[in-house]
Amino acid sequence: AVAAKVIDGEAIIMNLLTGAYYSMDGAGAAAWALLESGASADAIAAHLAATYDVGADRARADTDQLLERLVGDELVVVSDGPDCPVSGSAARGTATYRTPELNKYTEMADLLALDPPMPALSDIPAGDGE
Repeated sequence: AVAAKVIDGEAIIMNLLTGAYYSMDGAGAAAWALLESGASADAIAAHLAATYDVGADRARADTDQLLERLVGDELVVVSDGPDCPVSGSAARGTATYRTPELNKYTEMADLLALDPPMPALSDIPAGDGE
């Protein structure tokens, strides 16, 4: 029930059930892109520490805090699936770091929420050809 896209270094995320939408830029957008590819919290923190001018401990603490918020707002779910590899950064450790911040907007929630939620294709009964 979430739609998202990273555009020009900003992650735009929408919860289709609540109508709330969110944005993150910089390290937050990088973390979101990694989450979409299936990266673990460890891999995201390591990537942030390698890409930005931030220590590994702070990158991990910030990643954990961001993931808690994303789970709390029902934008991601915890998975025990396999970790996907993260490719290295071209400019290692030089990008300016700001703590990833999830910005939430609800002013259009009533207009954007799908109420009731759209059914999945598998939930729609097959017709008899009429």
